[in-house]
Amino acid sequence: MSLVKIFASFSNLLFILAIVPGIFLPQAAHTVSFLVLPALMIVQALTLLRFPGGFFHEPKKLVSGALWGNLMNYLILGNLIILGSIFLIPDEKLWIGLVLVAAVPPAVAVLPLGLKVRADKMLILAGFAGTYVGAIILMPLIGIAFLKFIPVHYDKLIILFFTLIILPLILSRIAVDRNWDSQIMYYQGTISNVCFFIVFYALASSNANLIKEWPLEIILISVLAFSVIFLIWIVLTLIGWFYKISPSKIKSLMLLGTMKNYGMAGGIALYLFNHEAALPALIFSVFMFGQVTLMKFWSRNDLPDKEPESLSPEN
Repeated sequence: MSLVKIFASFSNLLFILAIVPGIFLPQAAHTVSFLVLPALMIVQALTLLRFPGGFFHEPKKLVSGALWGNLMNYLILGNLIILGSIFLIPDEKLWIGLVLVAAVPPAVAVLPLGLKVRADKMLILAGFAGTYVGAIILMPLIGIAFLKFIPVHYDKLIILFFTLIILPLILSRIAVDRNWDSQIMYYQGTISNVCFFIVFYALASSNANLIKEWPLEIILISVLAFSVIFLIWIVLTLIGWFYKISPSKIKSLMLLGTMKNYGMAGGIALYLFNHEAALPALIFSVFMFGQVTLMKFWSRNDLPDKEPESLSPEN
């Protein structure tokens, strides 16, 4: 699969069509912003349907993967983002956005991409599930630690909790109980892509004027995004080489430790705070788009596509 074919895939084209028109044709920003939370709720519900039946019946087997997932996503990637932002970003609104980026769990794209690059399936699934369970505790703790002096509407926090956690659980359970899951999963890629188009168009269009001004902070956040991804990538590659760790495990740790749910971070920023706070999530998603494209290109002969793709920086 050539780079041209990868860029021409439906998910990649839709991401580009969300960002570019969002910047240059932002007139629908206000309307689309109201659809962000419902779109994220649908994506969360679809993600729950990805786990095979009986996956959670033996939790002891999942503990190790869950711990590795939280280690890579929060202890390493999250701390690097916050540490870098302390030194690089003095602006309070952008700082809030970077804290939200550090606080969210891995991107939904980790699951389908892990299959494409032949990552360790059990480690990916357990790590992904573990970080989303961990996020229920760690996201509020990170918010309290770094955003405790920022005014927040608690009624909106309750709405977020129900929209992004409770309702997706209920909807996914209903789909399974009524045997709708197989039919839904057939269209999962298309539904997810449309939802992420809504999210990323909203992020881009809300910040269109700021992006056109191109302040120094955009460059600094870009440097931070590239640096943390590159650093983790190099360190894991060296560890795998020196200690003879299987490539599948290293790939799993790379995915869990370099890709966050930027759609969720941006959506929360738009809903709870302001559009400037959503800008870091948008910038990081562009770098993840490049990372996903390169990983697909490097693994183009490893595994044929067997399922619909999800929009790369989903999440």
